[in-house]
Amino acid sequence: MTRIVQAAGGLLIRRNPKGNLRVLVAHRPGYDDWGLPKGKRDEGESLEETALREVLEETGFNCRIVAPLSTTRYRINGGIKEVHWYAMRPLPASPGFKENEEVDEVRWLSRKKAKEILDYQNDRDLIEQADFKALSQTGTIHLLRHAAAGDRLKWDGDDRDRPLTKKGRRQSNALAERLGDRGIERVLTSPFRRCVETVQPLAEAIGADIETSKALAEGPDIDAAYDLIDSLVGNNAVLCSHGDVIPAVVNRLMWAGLTLESRFYCSKGSIWEVGVDGGRFTTGKYVKPPSV
Repeated sequence: MTRIVQAAGGLLIRRNPKGNLRVLVAHRPGYDDWGLPKGKRDEGESLEETALREVLEETGFNCRIVAPLSTTRYRINGGIKEVHWYAMRPLPASPGFKENEEVDEVRWLSRKKAKEILDYQNDRDLIEQADFKALSQTGTIHLLRHAAAGDRLKWDGDDRDRPLTKKGRRQSNALAERLGDRGIERVLTSPFRRCVETVQPLAEAIGADIETSKALAEGPDIDAAYDLIDSLVGNNAVLCSHGDVIPAVVNRLMWAGLTLESRFYCSKGSIWEVGVDGGRFTTGKYVKPPSV
């Protein structure tokens, strides 16, 4: 009976500062070859866990899996190695590459240059067959209404400075736990204090910067808000906004093809998870506020 060795690896894709798509290739000094990061499955691991672990160990990048790709097979001594591949995107809290026992150099290259440098046909075929554009436009937009901030009529001051209540702070901490393992790449928010405070625990937890945008502020400019969301297609992003903005934005997204999986609600601390597949808005799922 032929022995099958299970392994998994990652096709890492990101855009350079000019907006061009690049793929990561790695050099192994022990074999003096260029390939894609991969490794053997450890006992008890899922294939996805193997792929993420091996990519982190070899390249220094924490990643999120965008989509499964093909499986490659080749002969090894005493059997066959079966490698399950996943398209991935790096996350903010990545330590970054450091030379290690397995890999002494990584490069981010265009598809053409990557195919030229890679030593194995299986890797070249994987890159040739992958739809870089669709993969770079697949992710989830989390539309988050800010947490509890009390009654604006009882607030003595500029409403933009109204902070979260104790309940709101508990909600923001719970939201950080809820979203912390979702592979969030960017955190954007209305500049209003209650929104910034809502996403602060999450941003700290995942090592992301908080980006403020007037397009998410109260008194919505729906065109500006939609354009902002459209510019984030492909990212796993959190956008924190207000009770007048989110319903209007969801309605606009429905014009663009979004289908809602539930009735419409928009409670404080709630989330609308907007799926994006290959640049298309697909389904919207309502997630209730955390119970705190």
